[in-house]
Amino acid sequence: MNQWILFTGHMIDAQDRPEPRFPADKEQAARYEIEKHLIEEKKAATGELKGIAGGACGGDILFHELCLELGIPTEMYLALPSEEFKEASVSFAGKEWDTRFDRLNEQLPVYILPKAKEIDEHNVWERANLWMLDNALQDGGSNMSLIALWDGKGGDGSGGTEHMVQIAKEQGAHINIVNIKEI
Repeated sequence: MNQWILFTGHMIDAQDRPEPRFPADKEQAARYEIEKHLIEEKKAATGELKGIAGGACGGDILFHELCLELGIPTEMYLALPSEEFKEASVSFAGKEWDTRFDRLNEQLPVYILPKAKEIDEHNVWERANLWMLDNALQDGGSNMSLIALWDGKGGDGSGGTEHMVQIAKEQGAHINIVNIKEI
């Protein structure tokens, strides 16, 4: 049976972000903390360990890169087609992040959120969170954990890190918070 690690976390701050949340100078500290949790999950795994995350600059890309380094298969789930997603959630952080995204987009299994057949109450980012969580729970809640790179606050809009932590908690997932304010 598979054991799933779902990741959610903040994007690298845009240069014009009024209140810092994940400044670029915290990338290495965040990488270290995420790696610690992945190593713990790998040691504790009793089945095949697999990762799931989005593809945004910052936490998502760090998670996928670390999974590859540690030999953990990982899947990238995008809320929009690759180029649209990159424009919305990667490119503002600079060419280096674009390059890292492109590399992962070529190396990993990539899934694109299907368009909603009918209008529902969720925006595309909330739907993507629900979709990733549903896939991570396919082998049951006891076989899924969430790593969240989070400042503990509400997001800039709906469907962010806070939303994922909340819905994973409702499903009984084991949750590991990497508090970005403390690193």
